[in-house]
Amino acid sequence: MKVFKNPNSDFHVLLWTNLRERSSLPVAVLCERTSKLFGIKFLSFLLLQINLPWPLYETQTSFMDQIRKKDMTAYPFLFSPLQVGGHQMKNRLIALPVHTGFAYPDGTVSSWLIDFYTRLADSGVAMVVVANTAVSADGVVSKFNLRIDKDKFIPGLSKLAKAIQNKGAIACLQLNHAGRFAKTSRPLLPSAVTSENLSFNVESLKDFMEFFPFEKRFSLTRYLLGQFNKWRQAMTCEDRARVIEDFGLSAARAYEAGFDMVELHGANGYLLCQYLSCFTNKIDSGFGGDFQERTTFPLAVIQSVKKNVPKNFPVGYRLIIREWVPQGIDLPEALAFAQVLEKNKIAYLSASAGTYNSIFSPAVLKSIAKTAYLKKDMAKLTAGVGIPTITSGRITTPLMADKLVKEGIADLIGLGRPLRTDPLWVAKAVDKNRKIIHCVNCNWCLKQVVLEQGFACSRWPEELRDRTRLEHQLMTRNYKPLWVICDIEDIYTFKKSLPLLIRAKKKNFFPTVLMLRQALQGRDVDQAQNKFIEWMKDVVDLNCSGDGTVNFVVKEHTGNLEKLVYDEICMGDYGQVFISSNSNEAWRDRLLYKQQGKVLARLCANIRQHKVIVPVDLSPATLLVMIFLRKTLMREKNFHISFVNVLTGKSSPVERQWEKMKKITKFKENIPLEFIRPENNMATNMTTNVILALVETIITRKYGTVIMGKRGLSGIKRWLLGSVSSGVLHRLTDQTLFLID
Repeated sequence: MKVFKNPNSDFHVLLWTNLRERSSLPVAVLCERTSKLFGIKFLSFLLLQINLPWPLYETQTSFMDQIRKKDMTAYPFLFSPLQVGGHQMKNRLIALPVHTGFAYPDGTVSSWLIDFYTRLADSGVAMVVVANTAVSADGVVSKFNLRIDKDKFIPGLSKLAKAIQNKGAIACLQLNHAGRFAKTSRPLLPSAVTSENLSFNVESLKDFMEFFPFEKRFSLTRYLLGQFNKWRQAMTCEDRARVIEDFGLSAARAYEAGFDMVELHGANGYLLCQYLSCFTNKIDSGFGGDFQERTTFPLAVIQSVKKNVPKNFPVGYRLIIREWVPQGIDLPEALAFAQVLEKNKIAYLSASAGTYNSIFSPAVLKSIAKTAYLKKDMAKLTAGVGIPTITSGRITTPLMADKLVKEGIADLIGLGRPLRTDPLWVAKAVDKNRKIIHCVNCNWCLKQVVLEQGFACSRWPEELRDRTRLEHQLMTRNYKPLWVICDIEDIYTFKKSLPLLIRAKKKNFFPTVLMLRQALQGRDVDQAQNKFIEWMKDVVDLNCSGDGTVNFVVKEHTGNLEKLVYDEICMGDYGQVFISSNSNEAWRDRLLYKQQGKVLARLCANIRQHKVIVPVDLSPATLLVMIFLRKTLMREKNFHISFVNVLTGKSSPVERQWEKMKKITKFKENIPLEFIRPENNMATNMTTNVILALVETIITRKYGTVIMGKRGLSGIKRWLLGSVSSGVLHRLTDQTLFLID
């Protein structure tokens, strides 16, 4: 055995560093092979490099045993490190980008989105890729799409990046423009759809529709046919230039937000993919034509991105390797493009297959149901490039993943739905005694996202599914407030209601104030309005932090106030609407029942607003109320909140349901539910009995604020069945009423 006299020399340091960076072998195997080659003295040097003391080991065998223990796993290849884009991956596992639909409707980061990605980062993966961040307002795939097309999105994205990094994972942001699949009035696509393509799109729509429940098919079909009709106009030169710049500026914002790298989405049939594919790119020359010209647009995007970020900032690429559509991208062309991407200094390639036009066809569904279905194609991709590759495609077990790395099929393993199904996948890979919950490929999660209900898995515990549904519902309800002011009395009411409207030191709370002026206003009204505007600015400066200002919208009116306010709510997509009570104007109360999926409040000026009663009927609407309260008034120490139920039967089932609801909504266990029993023969109708019992309690105990769920009944159903919230509303005196729908 050859022995080196000075194993700590600069030569050996350089040798070991290069071996560790370039080799895909785990630490144990690498140490074993190098020590055999360089001799026993080299062991001391190796021990220093991996922080293990030399005196504990008398033989090379005991040394190797300890090294293997340090690996902490039976899957040494899977849990070996790797350098990617200048970052050290602690293992070969990547949380793939899977669209969640958990951003607020204005594209900002929600707390639930941060919670979701924090759990993924905490799973033990080396890197988390945040999915589908739109670089343009017209590039979103969902009403709840994360965006990065303006600087206002940076603070929320910065919190998201830090949350991922704090759990020990590398944070990567995927940048995307959905192109023809975008939810916008004018989708962008390389060239107008041809009759041949339109025929295939309509045919694939049938497969897509079979995927959804019967009652959902009509609205989806109407929407998709409307989109097909919008595909008759191609992008202009100005559109292309603008989107290329959008990608570059978005990458700069991602860097400013603190992400470690970005990934460009060139798969799923989105815009970058559309330019590469002959199926969607029918341009004769320039940005279309032969293979080289079809790469022009994605390469221009890459150059724009690299121009806007530091030289060493890594840029990855989500690469489609099979499109499964007529004249679409196939493996040979994908491999050729991969080599082009490598020459353009792309840090890694993450492979994907299929688009929304193909993945629902029976043949493709059968193919992608197989485990590791991309294995053969990935082997060719990895062999054809010199940069790290990420494989995916139903990699269900750690043994399978370890074998793919060991055999050189790919350098990294992407976990999409398997990791979402079981966030403990990585921990269970280390501990063989714990059973992984496997994704059963039911595609329920995809249905949830397409139907704009947020990502959820059928194999999650019922509590987590319920919580996710509630959190998603609240994304349209508690992020964007509108205050409606019609006269001087409204100004007085809003001032008195301030504790309900602005919580102490709330960050980035900047409401829109809609001030409706009659065509002829007196000087007193004008003066009151100006004083209110100045007062509001002072209040926001004192109570709110963050960048922004109150938005004042002043409109003249002479006619239908109800329609004017209704249209403003719809156009502005407001989630919270506050309006003052006025018994002489019935339209104010009617407005509360014309809006759905929002938080609506009828404000009254009283000095008891901190005393709050919450009537609960233990329906799904109650869960929504509880989540809303936990995020708002229950955080304030000076509010006293009582939960009551009008008991019309036995108490024990209600108590059990209350305990279950507290668990779902993360309420404290000691929060009680008080029972109210309606008096006998109060009324012949049970709904009326419930209403009268509630109103009596509210008035006699002098509650100032009432918060209730609204089940979204139509006017005719409320008339036929009765509505508790509507009955309470019309019997209140000076109480403020919140309706959570």
